[in-house]
Amino acid sequence: MDMNEDEIKTAELKVWAIEHFNQMAMHAIWRPDGTGLRYRKTADNALTLEHRVDHPDSLIHHEKIVKLYESVNIEIEDDSPMVTPAALSAEEAYRMEIQERQAIASAWSCQCGVKLSDLELDEAVPTYLGNREILLDDGNTQEIEDWAFRLACNSCDEIINMNPDDYNLLAGDELFMRYKTSDNQWVYAMTRQEMLKYADSGRKGILVGSKCPLTQGKVPPWVWGTYCKAYIISEGEEE
Repeated sequence: MDMNEDEIKTAELKVWAIEHFNQMAMHAIWRPDGTGLRYRKTADNALTLEHRVDHPDSLIHHEKIVKLYESVNIEIEDDSPMVTPAALSAEEAYRMEIQERQAIASAWSCQCGVKLSDLELDEAVPTYLGNREILLDDGNTQEIEDWAFRLACNSCDEIINMNPDDYNLLAGDELFMRYKTSDNQWVYAMTRQEMLKYADSGRKGILVGSKCPLTQGKVPPWVWGTYCKAYIISEGEEE
């Protein structure tokens, strides 16, 4: 028996939900965009609602997520989430989100107990992990590139794959806005002041798209469309 369009979309959502859950590391955090919700993977078949915004739309989003994950036998625990007032403006919402994420980030640690903020963050390398599907607000899915900042714990040698946004919170924009090429160069996105300096001195930088102009390798999406400079690690010289 053929399925109708709604049945097909429901089936696709279930497949996405299972794959999304399986791709999450244990204790990983998930913040569905535009929902005011934050979940954490707390078991092999469970998510826990840790935070929600005190707004009716947030509850509606949560109910839809619960229904979706229960349909694929994944439990969502929501007994005692932290509830915070809804922001009065987009600017306030952004500020509140950043403050919350920074507070969370300061407590992150390796399995051995060493805080991630104490690791050699400048040695982390943006690493392409593959493609994955994300759920859009309209219920459709879209395939995106999945990246992480990979670094080793200096205490137990555990290899940690850090979410790019989380790494940005800990390391700052200068270390975040760069990538490493296959021939051992760091390519940095220049600030406006650096671009002005290059222009006044007659030097040329590198306009970076989705492929590296130097090696044709993959470029992290957050560096796409930036004007960059390359730093040769072995020689310590800029191109």
